[in-house]
Amino acid sequence: MMRTQRGFTLVEMLVAVTVSALLVSLVYGAVRVGQRSAQALGERNQASEVMRIGWQFIHDALSQARSVDDPDNEGQQTSFYGMADRLAFVADLPAYVGTGGLSRITLQTRPSSEGDRLVLTRQLFDTSATGQDATTHSAVLVDEMDRLEIRYFGQPDRDSTPGWHPTWVDSDVLPSLVVVRVVPAHGNPWPTLTASPLTGVAALEDDDVLLDEDARFDDEEEK
Repeated sequence: MMRTQRGFTLVEMLVAVTVSALLVSLVYGAVRVGQRSAQALGERNQASEVMRIGWQFIHDALSQARSVDDPDNEGQQTSFYGMADRLAFVADLPAYVGTGGLSRITLQTRPSSEGDRLVLTRQLFDTSATGQDATTHSAVLVDEMDRLEIRYFGQPDRDSTPGWHPTWVDSDVLPSLVVVRVVPAHGNPWPTLTASPLTGVAALEDDDVLLDEDARFDDEEEK
């Protein structure tokens, strides 16, 4: 007796194709989610590393800030230009950051097509006498900024008492302390940076000075 071989019906084939397509889409979706997660993790790690390196460089440079005459601005004895959202100063940098010696460091925000960027620049200071390369080296620390806040503590002149100031430009001495706060548009704010220039007026040995300034920053953020 001959047996009849039964094949797949059209409905069964359609069901099989549909199930296969569903499985492929699920697998592809899982792979895409994994790729996006890995990419996001990589971007966060990169941003964290940039923050760490940038924070450390700014802190070290400010700690090495020196008071020198500005050859481009007669009468400016410190070459220190401190505003609430921009900072430029001269520091004696070690050779491991490139060409060592006195360099002009600038920290500021610059507009771009995607919003304000936090940019750090470095240029050799007064190269007219040495004939060295005066190329400006720039690094973007934050692609999209919310705000940059800088405050200065010290005694701008002999007749004033030490205190916090929103700017530090025309003084013939460096500030005792510089506090920098970087708030990106996305992600967490940077740790508050506090540095003391080498030749600033002696800072008050009192933690309440910094605590009061931290409280003022916190009050402004709440508003």
